[in-house]
Amino acid sequence: MKVYGHPWSVNTRKTLMTLAEKRHDAELVLVMIPKGEQKHPSHLALHPFGKVPVLEDDGFVLFETRAINRYLDAKLGGNTLTPVALREVARQDQWINVADSYFIPFAHPLIVERLFRRYLGGEPNAQAISAGREGIEPALDAIDAALAVTSYLAGESFTLADVHWMPYLEYMSQIGEDEPIRRRRHLAAWWERVSNRPTWLEVARSGPQPYEKDMTADVIEKLYRK
Repeated sequence: MKVYGHPWSVNTRKTLMTLAEKRHDAELVLVMIPKGEQKHPSHLALHPFGKVPVLEDDGFVLFETRAINRYLDAKLGGNTLTPVALREVARQDQWINVADSYFIPFAHPLIVERLFRRYLGGEPNAQAISAGREGIEPALDAIDAALAVTSYLAGESFTLADVHWMPYLEYMSQIGEDEPIRRRRHLAAWWERVSNRPTWLEVARSGPQPYEKDMTADVIEKLYRK
């Protein structure tokens, strides 16, 4: 089993976290996003939209993170990450959709401008940062209210809904944008629980670290091509 992606990619991290929770190893085939390798013909043959991750399982090729993670959860042993109860399944899907529609469109540009702009080049876009900070507030209010009632987003078990949110909050913490997390009591308690899972601690170590701030793409490539 192979995962084509990059350890800094939030979507690759969701799949790596799913694999970690399932206690299953897969070969990470590094797609060097800083070099634009996701747009090379060889990768476009796997993912026609030039994104990561892509899963290859014994000749079966699958792209799109949610599809990959549901496939892995259904196929592999280990912790079950999809609820059984109908209403909890619905809650899982609801919070994944909330992230995609109401949180990520604001969180992603904020993270890009505050964390990755130094790798991508150019000056941070102050307007995008301001809009991102403002835009994430309603979604964080919503999940804080939900987490006042249940321990995890879909209920009392850790699910793919939690996995879906985690990489973004990790990066918000890294870039010093975690005040919106800390001032929401229930969200902060949830983040403390999930971010200290041994599986996540392992996955999160594969992301950018402070000492890497001046690394060129060539140096990053040498670090991750192991």
